[in-house]
Amino acid sequence: MKKKRSRRKQGVSLIGLAETFALMNVVTQTMFKTNPIQFLTGDNAAMTAAGTANISLKELFRANQHSSGADAYSTMNVIKKNVQNQWVNGAIQMVLIPVGFRLAKGVSRSAISRTNRLLNKSGIGSTVKL
Repeated sequence: MKKKRSRRKQGVSLIGLAETFALMNVVTQTMFKTNPIQFLTGDNAAMTAAGTANISLKELFRANQHSSGADAYSTMNVIKKNVQNQWVNGAIQMVLIPVGFRLAKGVSRSAISRTNRLLNKSGIGSTVKL
């Protein structure tokens, strides 16, 4: 009976994190008209000036986004309007960002390999890599 080979843990890929953040930015811009950090933190100072189309995480749990008299907009209607206005741009970016990262990684493969070797020699290669 063969023993199972244990695999070494892979480090966190900084390039992978950057790609994930870029894709998260596309989603939050398309649906909520804000960036991921403002979406999570609910930084209303920057968002209120831009209007009611901006939604943060805590505002997802509110019934209305803007309630000045008869002009009350439900959160789902605001999201629907944002997606209708920006879906083409969001779809194009969701396709082009992974393609761009793949091309950039292919072009800079030798530099990435050298950097990862240096990270391994310094002892943090099992935690962080490019």
